[in-house]
Amino acid sequence: MGLDEKTMGTVFTNATLVQLDPPMVEQGNLHVSDGKIVAVGSVTPEEGDDIIDCGGAVLMPGLVNGHTHLYSVLAAGMPAAPKTPTNFHEILKYIWWRLDCAHDVQSIRASGVVGALAALRCGTTTLIDHHASPNAIEGSLSELEGGIAQAGCRAVLCYETTDRNHPEEARRGLDENERFVILCQKRNNGRFAGMVGAHASFTLNEDSLAGCANLAKELGVGVHIHVAEDPCDEAMTKAGYGSNLFDRFTKHGLLDIPGSIFAHGTHLSDADIDAVNQRDTITMAHNTNSNMNNAVGYAPVARFKSPPMLGTDGIGADIWREARTAQFKSHDGDIPLPFGRPLSMIGESARFASKALGVKLGLLEPGAEADLVLTNYIPATPLRADNLAGHMIYAMGPEFVSDVMIGGDWKLRSGAVVSCDEAEVRANSVEISRALHQRMQDIPCE
Repeated sequence: MGLDEKTMGTVFTNATLVQLDPPMVEQGNLHVSDGKIVAVGSVTPEEGDDIIDCGGAVLMPGLVNGHTHLYSVLAAGMPAAPKTPTNFHEILKYIWWRLDCAHDVQSIRASGVVGALAALRCGTTTLIDHHASPNAIEGSLSELEGGIAQAGCRAVLCYETTDRNHPEEARRGLDENERFVILCQKRNNGRFAGMVGAHASFTLNEDSLAGCANLAKELGVGVHIHVAEDPCDEAMTKAGYGSNLFDRFTKHGLLDIPGSIFAHGTHLSDADIDAVNQRDTITMAHNTNSNMNNAVGYAPVARFKSPPMLGTDGIGADIWREARTAQFKSHDGDIPLPFGRPLSMIGESARFASKALGVKLGLLEPGAEADLVLTNYIPATPLRADNLAGHMIYAMGPEFVSDVMIGGDWKLRSGAVVSCDEAEVRANSVEISRALHQRMQDIPCE
């Protein structure tokens, strides 16, 4: 039998069935067939089904990373910046914009597979990614998809449209977004979907920002853009275009494109927050650890009417850690998050990905995709729906992830990757990243 070949189905018995949002905890069984959950609770196995006794351990839906940058996966051990950044704009210029410029097709694909493997080990089965590779734009999203597919995850991808490097860059970025969105819409396979990506207002001229909005409307998808991650976004938008951030978005119709992601929102004004809360077109994405790493502050998460998605922004793959940090870090703000709110944020990521991919994720119910995480977490204290947040934030974590199934196929079994040869992937990645780091070192620091 091949690594990904299915039996007739899989029946999980003696499981602690956990769903994060809406919270649910039940003791029982779950039946998977043809890539979907077909029964929960009372289950009658069919001939040929694989029977897995969970021994009381938690079985839960796969997690969704609501905003990440897989292009940063090979950054570990990269050369130090030739100049020490003194603010967020310099962090971008001296570090991340040199890394993305150094990418080629090999390193893009390697970033996809290595990043997706890290996600699997953290119980994440779907990635919402924002990609950039200014010197390898054409076909880059397909290269990234190829790497992710090698590991077996689902993904919603976009290319980061910007004007920051050369005059034709934004047009080429828009073309890549258009190509990939149309490709995914034709396949409609529930595995990959596209959006229109945009870096941030301050690196997009009027024609380019308008191009993002117009393309998204034409294709019927959302725009995935960084918004007010640092005060420089608002200040440089005012200086360059004579407009406040959200006034500029209003001018180009960006606030009213359904299915859009506004990442970060760390420095939104009261009026901006009201504008978000008045619409159902925008989903915010919260990235606590990255915001801490870049010293840009803490987003006013508790003031958003709808829960933001939870993402890592490319700082690792661990959504459990993000949930924990989001809860704890909120205590430094004016309005702490209600305890357990990060579970709703994880749920929002699953709802967004479900709409984008046209499948049902994040739920343990018939008809949902069989994207499942079997842990070896057997609760040592009572576990109920009303205290699930306490277990998720204080006790559970990726160290308990044992097995991961996506679409009914095993990708991780007893802690070992079965979707691809992980040892070979990592060995190849060392050589690819060595070349990537050298190219990065050769890029002038301006």
